[in-house]
Amino acid sequence: MLRFDKARIMLLRYCRSTFSAFTAFALICGCSVSNSIDYSKVTLAQVSGTVTIDGQPLAGTVITFEDPANGNFSFARTDSSGKYTLQFDSDVDGVTHGKKIVRLSTTRNILGLRGEESREEGEQPSENGEKAREEAVPDCYNKDSKLTVEVTGSADFSFDLKSDCSTTGARTN
Repeated sequence: MLRFDKARIMLLRYCRSTFSAFTAFALICGCSVSNSIDYSKVTLAQVSGTVTIDGQPLAGTVITFEDPANGNFSFARTDSSGKYTLQFDSDVDGVTHGKKIVRLSTTRNILGLRGEESREEGEQPSENGEKAREEAVPDCYNKDSKLTVEVTGSADFSFDLKSDCSTTGARTN
Protein backbone atom coordinates (compact mmCIF):
# COMPACT_ATOMS: atom_id res chain seq x y z
CA MET A 1 0.00 0.00 0.00
CA LEU A 2 2.84 2.39 0.83
CA ARG A 3 4.47 1.74 -2.54
CA PHE A 4 1.19 2.54 -4.35
CA ASP A 5 0.83 5.80 -2.37
CA LYS A 6 4.40 6.85 -3.27
CA ALA A 7 3.75 6.18 -6.95
CA ARG A 8 0.49 8.11 -6.82
CA ILE A 9 2.16 11.05 -5.06
CA MET A 10 4.90 11.12 -7.69
CA LEU A 11 2.30 11.01 -10.48
CA LEU A 12 0.34 13.85 -8.89
CA ARG A 13 3.46 16.01 -8.54
CA TYR A 14 4.25 15.41 -12.21
CA CYS A 15 0.70 16.20 -13.26
CA ARG A 16 0.58 19.37 -11.18
CA SER A 17 3.72 20.69 -12.85
CA THR A 18 2.69 19.64 -16.35
CA PHE A 19 -1.09 19.78 -16.56
CA SER A 20 -3.93 21.74 -15.06
CA ALA A 21 -5.68 20.12 -12.10
CA PHE A 22 -8.60 19.13 -14.32
CA THR A 23 -6.40 17.42 -16.89
CA ALA A 24 -4.50 15.53 -14.18
CA PHE A 25 -7.77 14.37 -12.64
CA ALA A 26 -9.03 13.21 -16.05
CA LEU A 27 -5.82 11.28 -16.72
CA ILE A 28 -5.87 9.56 -13.33
CA CYS A 29 -9.50 8.57 -13.83
CA GLY A 30 -8.83 7.32 -17.34
CA CYS A 31 -11.12 9.90 -18.89
CA SER A 32 -10.25 11.48 -22.19
CA VAL A 33 -9.89 15.21 -22.59
CA SER A 34 -10.12 16.78 -26.01
CA ASN A 35 -8.53 20.03 -27.08
CA SER A 36 -11.46 21.94 -28.55
CA ILE A 37 -10.18 25.44 -29.26
CA ASP A 38 -12.53 27.79 -31.07
CA TYR A 39 -10.04 29.30 -33.50
CA SER A 40 -12.68 31.72 -34.82
CA LYS A 41 -12.25 33.73 -31.60
CA VAL A 42 -8.49 34.17 -32.15
CA THR A 43 -7.16 36.64 -34.71
CA LEU A 44 -4.06 35.11 -36.23
CA ALA A 45 -1.57 36.54 -38.70
CA GLN A 46 0.32 34.23 -41.03
CA VAL A 47 4.02 34.90 -40.46
CA SER A 48 7.00 33.37 -42.21
CA GLY A 49 10.51 34.40 -43.12
CA THR A 50 14.13 33.39 -43.33
CA VAL A 51 16.81 33.33 -40.63
CA THR A 52 20.51 33.66 -41.45
CA ILE A 53 23.57 34.23 -39.30
CA ASP A 54 26.53 36.02 -40.85
CA GLY A 55 24.85 35.52 -44.23
CA GLN A 56 24.44 31.72 -43.88
CA PRO A 57 21.04 29.97 -43.41
CA LEU A 58 20.39 28.97 -39.81
CA ALA A 59 18.92 25.48 -40.32
CA GLY A 60 17.12 23.42 -37.66
CA THR A 61 16.64 26.41 -35.36
CA VAL A 62 13.56 26.92 -33.21
CA ILE A 63 12.17 30.46 -33.51
CA THR A 64 9.53 31.80 -31.13
CA PHE A 65 7.50 35.01 -31.21
CA GLU A 66 6.68 35.57 -27.52
CA ASP A 67 4.09 37.96 -26.12
CA PRO A 68 5.91 39.92 -23.37
CA ALA A 69 2.62 40.58 -21.53
CA ASN A 70 1.58 36.98 -20.96
CA GLY A 71 4.44 34.74 -22.16
CA ASN A 72 2.33 33.01 -24.84
CA PHE A 73 4.23 32.28 -28.02
CA SER A 74 4.02 30.93 -31.54
CA PHE A 75 6.86 28.78 -32.82
CA ALA A 76 8.56 27.21 -35.83
CA ARG A 77 11.69 25.30 -36.85
CA THR A 78 13.76 26.59 -39.74
CA ASP A 79 14.39 24.29 -42.68
CA SER A 80 17.75 23.73 -44.40
CA SER A 81 17.39 27.11 -46.16
CA GLY A 82 16.62 28.94 -42.90
CA LYS A 83 12.93 29.39 -43.85
CA TYR A 84 10.15 29.13 -41.27
CA THR A 85 6.37 29.47 -40.90
CA LEU A 86 5.03 30.14 -37.40
CA GLN A 87 2.64 27.71 -35.72
CA PHE A 88 0.04 28.92 -33.21
CA ASP A 89 -0.17 25.38 -31.87
CA SER A 90 0.31 21.87 -33.25
CA ASP A 91 -2.83 22.19 -35.41
CA VAL A 92 -2.93 25.77 -36.74
CA ASP A 93 -0.37 28.16 -38.24
CA GLY A 94 -0.17 31.80 -37.18
CA VAL A 95 0.59 34.24 -34.40
CA THR A 96 -1.57 36.72 -32.50
CA HIS A 97 -1.19 40.42 -33.22
CA GLY A 98 0.95 42.71 -31.08
CA LYS A 99 4.51 43.26 -29.94
CA LYS A 100 6.61 40.07 -29.80
CA ILE A 101 10.04 39.17 -28.49
CA VAL A 102 11.82 36.94 -30.99
CA ARG A 103 14.01 34.15 -29.59
CA LEU A 104 16.06 31.60 -31.51
CA SER A 105 17.69 28.37 -30.34
CA THR A 106 19.40 25.39 -31.91
CA THR A 107 18.94 23.23 -28.78
CA ARG A 108 15.34 24.00 -27.77
CA ASN A 109 12.42 21.88 -28.85
CA ILE A 110 8.71 22.38 -28.35
CA LEU A 111 6.10 19.66 -28.08
CA GLY A 112 3.95 19.74 -31.24
CA LEU A 113 6.62 21.44 -33.32
CA ARG A 114 6.60 20.31 -36.93
CA GLY A 115 9.96 19.57 -38.45
CA GLU A 116 12.68 17.01 -38.91
CA GLU A 117 13.42 16.33 -35.23
CA SER A 118 10.93 15.20 -32.60
CA ARG A 119 12.01 15.43 -28.98
CA GLU A 120 10.22 16.37 -25.80
CA GLU A 121 10.39 20.03 -24.74
CA GLY A 122 13.66 20.80 -23.00
CA GLU A 123 15.26 17.51 -24.03
CA GLN A 124 18.77 17.87 -25.40
CA PRO A 125 19.68 15.93 -28.53
CA SER A 126 22.35 13.29 -28.20
CA GLU A 127 23.29 10.21 -30.12
CA ASN A 128 24.88 7.07 -28.69
CA GLY A 129 25.60 8.72 -25.34
CA GLU A 130 27.59 11.54 -26.95
CA LYS A 131 27.58 15.01 -25.46
CA ALA A 132 24.46 17.05 -26.27
CA ARG A 133 24.71 19.65 -29.03
CA GLU A 134 25.78 23.10 -27.90
CA GLU A 135 23.75 26.24 -28.56
CA ALA A 136 24.84 27.87 -31.85
CA VAL A 137 22.78 31.05 -31.39
CA PRO A 138 24.33 33.82 -29.27
CA ASP A 139 22.46 34.68 -26.03
CA CYS A 140 21.58 38.11 -27.50
CA TYR A 141 19.13 36.31 -29.82
CA ASN A 142 18.17 33.60 -27.35
CA LYS A 143 17.57 33.98 -23.61
CA ASP A 144 18.66 37.67 -23.56
CA SER A 145 16.98 38.53 -26.87
CA LYS A 146 16.34 42.17 -27.70
CA LEU A 147 14.85 41.26 -31.08
CA THR A 148 11.28 42.53 -31.28
CA VAL A 149 8.65 42.78 -33.98
CA GLU A 150 5.18 44.28 -34.15
CA VAL A 151 2.71 41.87 -35.74
CA THR A 152 -0.19 43.81 -37.29
CA GLY A 153 -1.13 41.32 -39.99
CA SER A 154 0.29 38.56 -42.13
CA ALA A 155 3.91 39.32 -43.01
CA ASP A 156 7.37 38.06 -43.81
CA PHE A 157 9.84 38.71 -40.99
CA SER A 158 13.36 37.77 -42.01
CA PHE A 159 16.35 38.03 -39.72
CA ASP A 160 19.98 38.44 -40.80
CA LEU A 161 21.72 37.85 -37.47
CA LYS A 162 25.34 38.66 -36.75
CA SER A 163 27.63 36.64 -34.47
CA ASP A 164 28.67 39.90 -32.78
CA CYS A 165 25.00 40.66 -31.92
CA SER A 166 24.89 43.81 -34.05
CA THR A 167 21.48 42.98 -35.62
CA THR A 168 18.61 44.28 -33.52
CA GLY A 169 15.58 43.91 -35.78
CA ALA A 170 13.85 42.19 -38.65
CA ARG A 171 13.57 43.14 -42.26
CA THR A 172 10.06 42.86 -43.57
CA ASN A 173 9.09 42.08 -47.13
